[in-house]
Amino acid sequence: MTKGKTLNLDRYNLIGAGFFVSGLACLDLLLVVFCAGFPLLFYLVAGAVGFLVGGKSRTSLVGHGALKKLFKGVALTGCFLGLLSAGTLTLRKPNWNTKCSFRYCGKALSGFSLSQTPYPVGTPNCRGLWLCANEAQMNTAQKAELDRLIEVQGCPIP
Repeated sequence: MTKGKTLNLDRYNLIGAGFFVSGLACLDLLLVVFCAGFPLLFYLVAGAVGFLVGGKSRTSLVGHGALKKLFKGVALTGCFLGLLSAGTLTLRKPNWNTKCSFRYCGKALSGFSLSQTPYPVGTPNCRGLWLCANEAQMNTAQKAELDRLIEVQGCPIP
């Protein structure tokens, strides 16, 4: 196999992975309305599936000029929209004053985890801390962090 073919295979794999992860990021942005979102583990699985599908699609697109152009356009548009969605989710701060704020409690109290959103959630305000205390399911380490944040921020005990 020549070097050009290896790079071509890698490009299809990477575009496939980017397309699948981008689709998930777009869905994640839309699901904010329904108080839902995807954990980091889903993004990793989508990337792996997209990587495999991208490699498989290479063989079916060889010799099909029009199909290849359509595939390329759809994939690159999806990747671009996914980058915009991921950028929006990364740069905007979640609103801790809504009924959906409880879904951010796990990441705010325990940090990085495969079962939590990959996007930043910021530090909860007093209302957010009360919501976490009343609505979220927490382990002992998260309860200790909640108590520490309540004390540091000077919030009344819920």
